[in-house]
Amino acid sequence: VENCAEVKAIAGEVDLANNKACATERIRRPNGAKPGLRITKACESSLAGASSVSCRITVTNAGTAAPTGPVRVNDAATLVSGGAPVAVRTVTPDGADWNCGPVPANMLSCQIAGAVMTPGTSRHFDVTVGGNDAFENCARGSFGPAPRDDIVYPIGQACAKGGGASTIRVEKTGDSECQPGAPCSFEITITNEGPNAFSGPVRIGDAVGIDGLGRLEGVKITAIDPPFGCSPEPATLPASCIANLTLGAGESHTRHVTVVLPDDARLATLRGTVSGQNCVGVLSPNTPVQGGGDVLSRAPANAQGDRGRAYACHPFTIKREVKNQCSGGMVLNSAGRCACPDGTTFRNGHCSSGGTKLLPLPVPQRCVLLKGQIRTEDGRCVCPRGAELENGRCVQSEQPQEPQCTLRPGQYRDQDGNCVCRRGELVNGVCRVAPPKCTIRGAVPTPDGCACPKDTHVDRAAKACVPDRQQPPSQCRIRGQVRNADGDCVCPRGTALKGKACVPVRKPQACSIRGQFLNKRGVCVCPRGTEVIEGRCGRFEDAVCAPGSEMIDGMCQPIIRRRCPVGTAGRYPDCFPIRRRPGLEIDPDLLLNPNILQQLVPRSQPRLQRNPATDNLQ
Repeated sequence: VENCAEVKAIAGEVDLANNKACATERIRRPNGAKPGLRITKACESSLAGASSVSCRITVTNAGTAAPTGPVRVNDAATLVSGGAPVAVRTVTPDGADWNCGPVPANMLSCQIAGAVMTPGTSRHFDVTVGGNDAFENCARGSFGPAPRDDIVYPIGQACAKGGGASTIRVEKTGDSECQPGAPCSFEITITNEGPNAFSGPVRIGDAVGIDGLGRLEGVKITAIDPPFGCSPEPATLPASCIANLTLGAGESHTRHVTVVLPDDARLATLRGTVSGQNCVGVLSPNTPVQGGGDVLSRAPANAQGDRGRAYACHPFTIKREVKNQCSGGMVLNSAGRCACPDGTTFRNGHCSSGGTKLLPLPVPQRCVLLKGQIRTEDGRCVCPRGAELENGRCVQSEQPQEPQCTLRPGQYRDQDGNCVCRRGELVNGVCRVAPPKCTIRGAVPTPDGCACPKDTHVDRAAKACVPDRQQPPSQCRIRGQVRNADGDCVCPRGTALKGKACVPVRKPQACSIRGQFLNKRGVCVCPRGTEVIEGRCGRFEDAVCAPGSEMIDGMCQPIIRRRCPVGTAGRYPDCFPIRRRPGLEIDPDLLLNPNILQQLVPRSQPRLQRNPATDNLQ
């Protein structure tokens, strides 16, 4: 057996040779079959108002023999915040083979005979833990000692969290306006936002309230599609029933409920626009419900517990038209306004014609219904549609009439007598609305809500469906590689894969002169046949300097005309001193004549004298 310990590399770490160490030990293979006991634990999703949460502890033998000695399981729960113990309230074994201690208790101990746990056997027992606050429930297992032995073998530990806020979210939508006596549709969407699947009984409460009237009793339910699963299904609101709910992690179910508001004296006194709301809650089946157990109160926190997201309401309005009453001899015109009859004018607060006071028209007498007639809203007595008055009675017309349509759940009859859906379209005899858009990115609509496609699962942090992937091994096989955020083995920044290892990347040196490249010795040189000309690699025969400049060392430089210094002559830089002709030239032959020197030596001139009488020089 090889046991390794590894320290995961951090960003920028280069030396990874000492990040892992392993030790190898040879263990003698046991003779004969051995038991392989495993223990697992799972807690149900939390429901609002639930005083307890059920958890299941399962022991499985995956070995080749039954364990010797009893199998023991110790179970305890503690609060996530603070670590205080939480009492185990009840225990329900899956058979009489289990022997459990008394409850309630902070620590529960159950045991079962080892001979019962044959290979492939799986046994369990359920416990309930107080679920008002979030808790962690852990179970530790062991088996032994065998007869004439004192060794107890541990089989591990399994933990699960539960309690706290509800993981079931309820959303309510529907018609924005409802009329008494007409169908009004609502939608209830139930979503499991927990990490585990939910399956169990829930209490569903639904009620309608009207401002000024409070809770409305006796609201008829005409359709629930699909049914809640209650036995029996509710027929009126307010309603409270228990149904079995099964939802996978992130799964949603939608129900369409159609009701008819009563058109009786309670709503007859309403005038104008009145507000109402339809509220629904999905709670624990043991939740104490106020008001005789029929309706949930609107308050989010009361004796029923903090329901939070397991409770939702949808507002709507009810409009009652008030017929205009005209006075002063006025009548309603075609626009629905009070006006004087034709040929009259309004004077002194009433309608008059030519100075003669016009008396108001008498109220018509109530008509007498003949056989088969019905009374309209404005008090007229008429025969039903498709019938005519003949000999004092309504008889069916010989002209074939179009049969009257049958109202389906969610439909109403328009002014032309057609049955139309208030929302959506008629599908299989029921008005259905388009399925809501999935809020989880990548999810696809299903008949029961939204779900992630095959081979994907919901990532709660990203709020999207992500591909399922196997857990990669923690150690990368190539030396120097580390795992990125996606779990892939990559070379660290500043290194690259070369062969079977990550090596530092050397950035190539860039040459400053255009056209040059690095040779094998790392020196920047121009290609063969070219030289550096004008800051680039080129050929001399291709280089042409502008007038007034010349090529010097591969560069066009301005021509500077320099002159020779004073006392020199020539063309710079070939300058030479200027030889002047001497002021005194002597013939060499004259030097032999001694008198010649006297001729050459200048004689001194007579000195001038000042005349004292005239003060002039003489």
